[in-house]
Amino acid sequence: MRGTRLAACSMSVVLLVSWSGLAIQSGRDQDEPIKLKTDLVTVTARVTESSGKNLKSLNAADFRVFEDGVEQKISHFAATEEPFSVLLLLDVSGSTKPEIELMKRAAARFLDELRKSDRVGVMVFSRQISLLADIGAPRPHAEAAINFLATPAGDLEHRFNTNTGTSFYDALFEAAQNTRLRKNEGRKAIVCMSDGVDSTSKRMFRDVAPAVERSDSSVYFLELNTEEATLEGLLKPESDQDFINLSTSQLNRYFEERDPESPMRGLGRDQISQLVLRDINAGLYDIARKELRSVAERTGGRVYPVKTLDELKEVYKQIADDLRSQYSLGYYPANSSRDGNWREIRVEVKRPGAIVQARSGYWAGGHH
Repeated sequence: MRGTRLAACSMSVVLLVSWSGLAIQSGRDQDEPIKLKTDLVTVTARVTESSGKNLKSLNAADFRVFEDGVEQKISHFAATEEPFSVLLLLDVSGSTKPEIELMKRAAARFLDELRKSDRVGVMVFSRQISLLADIGAPRPHAEAAINFLATPAGDLEHRFNTNTGTSFYDALFEAAQNTRLRKNEGRKAIVCMSDGVDSTSKRMFRDVAPAVERSDSSVYFLELNTEEATLEGLLKPESDQDFINLSTSQLNRYFEERDPESPMRGLGRDQISQLVLRDINAGLYDIARKELRSVAERTGGRVYPVKTLDELKEVYKQIADDLRSQYSLGYYPANSSRDGNWREIRVEVKRPGAIVQARSGYWAGGHH
């Protein structure tokens, strides 16, 4: 929860400016992938047995794709052996400063799980957003970017202040729309580590979600469990160094969705009782969890709840295996109108007991 003296319990990252400038330039000389026709709809699919084991030996003939119930002709197919593009989106706050080394090791381990042919980028955010290495940058640049991660500083009186915050919505938008990930064809994903509780974004979730869906990227969330730590800071007196404030956007989000007629709406932070603060904190985390699952479901990704930071390495390893097990399917829709409506997608596999995970649809207008 963050704002003026607000906390970043969801984990936000501050970068060394000199390194950031270097890393952003990296990868600009890499060859751009050949871009297919803009009306091609691409779907990334992961197929498992009932036991959960990934099926990695399928071909195009094993798949059927339906749009709004109408079967489509598969025009493009990429098997699991083909390289994929992945953007690592990291959100690390001052509240997790004691764990920063563990988090860096976990992220570095994730890069080790990727193949040399896979394209990887690194973006980090706190109140500010910085692209350390764009998709296609040499792998050592991404590795060095992770090694240079640091938590944002507060001040002598408060751990969380106007320098700290979590621009989660803005970071997700930037990752999906303003990196090379959007230009790349084939299998691609955003792997985001955060609790999803935004405090300082200029954009709203309702505007960001469709933009992310249009990027064709599967979005995977390592959902951090920071609710209790945030509540503890919220209930502290303002004189306490670890006091956590609520941003105006957080208060507006809570009351708009949970209690729009509340007499508490519009009151200052110091005028809200501790009992109501507990309700607001629980409500904000509930809203964030629903938003993460909505984005993951619509993009064909997954949410991995992370109860302790010690679990990060294993979760990253599982995500890497999921990414290596994806297929990319493409088709030119029989319904060629660009009416801006949501089109439902269903992917089936002609194997008994096979379970398919794929995005649930797309907006018929502009980039698919």
